[in-house]
Amino acid sequence: MIDLTRRIHSAERHLRRADPVLGRLIDKHGPCTLMHAPAPHFHTLVWAIINQQLSVKAALSIQQRLLKRLKTEIIEPRHLFRVRDSSLRQCGLSGAKVRYIREAARQVRTGALDLHALEVLDDDAAAEALMALPGVGRWTADMLLIFSFGHLDILPLGDLALKKSIRLAHDLPATAADEHYLALAESWRPWRSVASWYFWAAVD
Repeated sequence: MIDLTRRIHSAERHLRRADPVLGRLIDKHGPCTLMHAPAPHFHTLVWAIINQQLSVKAALSIQQRLLKRLKTEIIEPRHLFRVRDSSLRQCGLSGAKVRYIREAARQVRTGALDLHALEVLDDDAAAEALMALPGVGRWTADMLLIFSFGHLDILPLGDLALKKSIRLAHDLPATAADEHYLALAESWRPWRSVASWYFWAAVD
């Protein structure tokens, strides 16, 4: 964790030099707290699945109801094997998301998926392994890479709030293609996750 903290400090110094917009965001929002207290990998995976295609407010409401129903603060695979689908649906989860979470729990519990083993893989290899799970696309994988595995050079362009924040801060046209965002973010390498954290902070 000490090494990660030092790397994030290095990221902040780099981003200040690379992009005056990010320099202003760093001044406004202070030190990046990414990975200060990461939740266990499976919990973060469930959180990411819940958040798919939902507003932050709606996803938080579902997560709070789910935690209350499971009587826990940290979701583990075993919790999903003692609750009915109907109870999960009553928390606000769609039928598809119930299936996705249950299958993830099954694979982790049986050892078919070892989330800790993914920590040492590079970005694309870890994302590919995660995307083998039903219902897990690149956005969901990117959330794990950033918020659970601590990969610091991820630019999750599947996140609409992030793109909007970048677009407004840099005065990009609404029709800007992903290539425009990627070109803009080249100067942020190898700290694009930290840059993303600041752009998210700007819209929280």
